[in-house]
Amino acid sequence: MKRMFRWMITAMIILGPAAVDVGASEPARLFLSGVEAYQAGAYETAIKAFEAVAAGGVANGELFYNLGNAHLKNGNLGPAILWYERALRLIPDDPDLRFNLSHARSLTKDATEESTAPIVRILFFWKYQLSRRTVIIAAIACTLLCWGLLGARIITRRRGFAQAAVWAMLPALIFSLTAAYNFYEAGRIHRAIVLPERTAVRSGLTKSTTQLFVLHAGAKVTIVKQMRDHYQIRFSADKIGWVEKSALGVIAFEKRLFFGYSS
Repeated sequence: MKRMFRWMITAMIILGPAAVDVGASEPARLFLSGVEAYQAGAYETAIKAFEAVAAGGVANGELFYNLGNAHLKNGNLGPAILWYERALRLIPDDPDLRFNLSHARSLTKDATEESTAPIVRILFFWKYQLSRRTVIIAAIACTLLCWGLLGARIITRRRGFAQAAVWAMLPALIFSLTAAYNFYEAGRIHRAIVLPERTAVRSGLTKSTTQLFVLHAGAKVTIVKQMRDHYQIRFSADKIGWVEKSALGVIAFEKRLFFGYSS
């Protein structure tokens, strides 16, 4: 019942009125056919349908979450974690998503070093618990509230409004700085997931160069730079090398970064 409810909510959010009529649009037809395939256990067919919707420009946390589920059911660990990570950026407070992502990570073979200290995640909890869109909305709302209170202070000359404006300024500043960092992070720090079961990380751009180490499906890496059809990646402080672009799925979901996958 809960899964069916999520299907319905997803359809209404990402497809709008088109979700009611299968023939109304191609995204609606693809999504609903994907739902039908998923429920029938045809996960490969569901994956193709959902990825076609995503590749068409639909960026929705529920869609990405269900893509992760379909990949995990189909035994595609790397792509499953990729889509869960993409969903996490849009619906970070979803408990089902966090549980499934945690389970998928437990199946990986490479122990990833936590890039952010636990104390930092506690002190700056809003950065990791709220979606980027929510942070922006909160920043705008708090800023407008602050200016509104200042305006009320000028009009009424009551000191209480000035004090309230100062208190409103604090969350406005916090959320604004967080939104600015999120923007910087999205533009400058690209993280990716290893898709194949096994991929060699080398010292150069050709297969004749030295194999430095091996990464497995689901490993999370940071992209340092790109050159032709390769990425230089960092897995940990002492593990840096080159891999083919086709071996990675970039978490930041943009059309130019979309990676299809077939098992």
